[in-house]
Amino acid sequence: MFVLLSVPARALSGEVILDSDDLFRFALETLEKGEYMRAITEFERFIHFFPRDERVPKARYLVGFCYVGEKKYSLARKTLGHVYEKYPGHDLGGRALLLIGETYYLQGVLGEAERCLQGVIEAYPSPELRSAAYYRLGWVRLKSNQWTEASNAFRMVREESPLYPSARDLAKVAPSGEALPRKSPAQAGVLAAILPGLGHGYSNRYKDGFVALLLNGAFIWASIEAFDEDLNVLAGILLALELGWYSGNIYSAVNSAHKYNRKVREDFRRNLTDRFHFNLFRTSRGNVGLAIAYQF
Repeated sequence: MFVLLSVPARALSGEVILDSDDLFRFALETLEKGEYMRAITEFERFIHFFPRDERVPKARYLVGFCYVGEKKYSLARKTLGHVYEKYPGHDLGGRALLLIGETYYLQGVLGEAERCLQGVIEAYPSPELRSAAYYRLGWVRLKSNQWTEASNAFRMVREESPLYPSARDLAKVAPSGEALPRKSPAQAGVLAAILPGLGHGYSNRYKDGFVALLLNGAFIWASIEAFDEDLNVLAGILLALELGWYSGNIYSAVNSAHKYNRKVREDFRRNLTDRFHFNLFRTSRGNVGLAIAYQF
């Protein structure tokens, strides 16, 4: 018994042997199902156990991609930033920078988005990357109301890109933004100063204009009645309140003109279709790249 107990015993449970191909494949399959957080865990596991595998850079990029899918844009930029800094001249670094620009675009930080997209265009010769960057840059400028500049960006998309038909149509339509109807905020303010509610009517907000006219008219009438009854203190209070309503009427009229202009531009952009978004594809050799998904 003493001899038997002194012999090293094997664990009864079976050993789990990790295979890099199986683990990477499983992480990809999880990602393709849209289970982003689980995919992040699997890619991080792959990086931890196989730090010298040639697919580690792709795994890091895909971790950033998953964070975008989860709308955790700060974490996505942090992860993708490491990929871009480590592989600045590599195609994967360009993809990371393009995806960083996309996170800014999705958050409406258009200045930073344009900076990243210009970086892709200037530093990476890949036709696929440049066409994707020009297409997204066109949309950045559309949202910045830079209609001619947007058209110029769309025209830079190459004919062999799957985005070319959409870019060609957008390049033709974008300059029409210059001719969109608009209301002058200054004129709306002047009209509101002349007659409360008139500035709102100028911006097609007739209900708001009627309310402004009714309120201001009521306070002016009450102030006059108070003076006629020698209630000077009450009249002063009413006039002070009316001054607030009168100033608010002017401010609201100016704001109404801005809202009108913004709505017209948003409606114009809403009628345009954005054919670009990130998607994954996997070739027969298991490579991961950036594909342009078309929506018809």
